[in-house]
Amino acid sequence: MSSFGGRMKEYPTISVDRFDRDNLHAKAYFLSHCHKDHMKGLKGPLLKRKLKVSLTVKLYCSPVSKELLLSNPKYGFWEKHIVSMIIPTQISLVDETSGEKEDIVVTLLPAGHCPGSVMFLIEGNQGTVLYTGDFRLAKGEASRMEFLHSGGRVKDIRSVYLDTTFYAPKYYQIPSREACLNGIRELARSWITQSPYHVVWLNCKAAYGYEYLFTNLSEEFNSQIHVNNLDMFKNMPDILCHVTTNKATQIHACKHPKDEEFFRASRLPCGPKAPDGTPLQIISIKPSTIWFGERSRRTNVVVKTGSSSYRACFSFHSSYSEIKDFLSYICPINIYPNVIPVGKTAEEVREILTPMCREYCGRPGIVYKPLGTLKRAKVEYAENSASDSELFDDEDLTPQRRKRPERRQFKTPKAPSPERGLVSNCSQQETQLELQPDHMMNYEEKEEEEDCRVDQGEASDASATHGPPRWDAFFKAEPVLTDESSEVENSQNSVVQSAAASGGAQSHTPSLSEDSDDDSTHISSQSTHISDPSAESGSQGLLLSLSHSYCKPAGY
Repeated sequence: MSSFGGRMKEYPTISVDRFDRDNLHAKAYFLSHCHKDHMKGLKGPLLKRKLKVSLTVKLYCSPVSKELLLSNPKYGFWEKHIVSMIIPTQISLVDETSGEKEDIVVTLLPAGHCPGSVMFLIEGNQGTVLYTGDFRLAKGEASRMEFLHSGGRVKDIRSVYLDTTFYAPKYYQIPSREACLNGIRELARSWITQSPYHVVWLNCKAAYGYEYLFTNLSEEFNSQIHVNNLDMFKNMPDILCHVTTNKATQIHACKHPKDEEFFRASRLPCGPKAPDGTPLQIISIKPSTIWFGERSRRTNVVVKTGSSSYRACFSFHSSYSEIKDFLSYICPINIYPNVIPVGKTAEEVREILTPMCREYCGRPGIVYKPLGTLKRAKVEYAENSASDSELFDDEDLTPQRRKRPERRQFKTPKAPSPERGLVSNCSQQETQLELQPDHMMNYEEKEEEEDCRVDQGEASDASATHGPPRWDAFFKAEPVLTDESSEVENSQNSVVQSAAASGGAQSHTPSLSEDSDDDSTHISSQSTHISDPSAESGSQGLLLSLSHSYCKPAGY
């Protein structure tokens, strides 16, 4: 029996499954299913009066609930105010006095309680809230609900208003509906096959909700189920074809009039005799759950309770273990009970639900990290990279390719001594290479080959030119000289003069490109492939070793 007051803390301007008292001021109404304990005030005169003057108030439910509701003339005044939903729907909650409005998105999820029963998933500015109504979900069934997920994971549920009818250890495991159906089917088969006058009466308490049993038993025995009237099923052809008002059938689900409902359970409501006057042999099967929960011993799904009466364990509500499985999957921040069992208080029920809240279930809160801040701490490291993969955090990043401005110094007009310049530069490069990680060495080899080829080509082009180099093409203004730079310039001029005196007809290109003859190996890509310098003879092996280290990147 629902004890939910109709209002949710996050969205207090809507009412769910309650339509009286303070709920009369709601801006929208929601009906999870058509059982009486969820319809209080739905046909009240005050609510009927409100609908006459309101232009925006609507009742939202499933298409099946709409048909069931309008099949009863007492609810006919709702016809112009009912909206049946199938897909997620945006609803505007309008204050008709001030004109202010609040938008929410409502999604219907199957509740498995009875035909047309749904859960309401409400999303808005105050977070995502789930109202279960009455529900029966098997373990793992929530993981197959598409609208309960977003981006491959469960939506962040702030609060769940939960059906706690059987949230107690004594209802830890309730047989599935399939197990109950199998038990009833075997009992019915063993009885009605004895003669045409052996009949089975399904003593169902609720007006509807047992249609699962009706349709399956009808298909099994190729016989329609007798009910009192067909009005509620007239717009549900999948069920209508399995029920009838004809009493000449062996399976009944008809009901006693209210003033006779306390008669013997084995008495058939439509009469104890067949149409030809022959007395009927009747057994009654009462689907129930609470009765089985009170048993101290383990029992079968169907138990004989009298000479001609039986009880079958059939539940509209989830068991204790099924509820725990559901809560552990959605992991809400808050849990509020919709049902307070007899002998319990609301505070006691909340206390046993607390361990299933997100704070205690061990799952961390869901944090959405904007893409713009994913790698803010590594911008300086990756600012020269054009790779799209570096937009995201990755500890194992690809080594960065750096510019090497030192490579330009080979084109300068300075002409130091071949031995001094080569040795000093090589020693500087070797010092830098000692700081370079091992995994970076192979990374630069191909670039080294290409750069060396470029340097060689430029050197050969330079050697083909005639005439002295034009220093004014490189320098636009007279540089400011210091004592140290004057000494370096004087030493360079002396080297150039001595070189001109010894070979005046030779090329005037920088001497770094002239340190080889026909038998030696000049600076090229081939020098990087020499892996065993000791195989060469003396001075040539030393030169190859130096040129190998000389062509390494200067930026490392």
